[in-house]
Amino acid sequence: MKLLSVYRHMASAENEDIKKIIAKLKEKGHEIVEFNLFEANSDADYDRLVDLIWEADKTISWW
Repeated sequence: MKLLSVYRHMASAENEDIKKIIAKLKEKGHEIVEFNLFEANSDADYDRLVDLIWEADKTISWW
């Protein structure tokens, strides 16, 4: 299963508990695509996010 992990804040991307959850999902064979929303600063970044959402089976938003 392809999972999109969207991080709203840098603190979310660096959170140890979230990193552990992502690692466990990878161990189970899931394909994880990560997107740092806090780094998005142009329309192209948001267009890419929309494309990633449509490509993923599930999307997880970390706030």
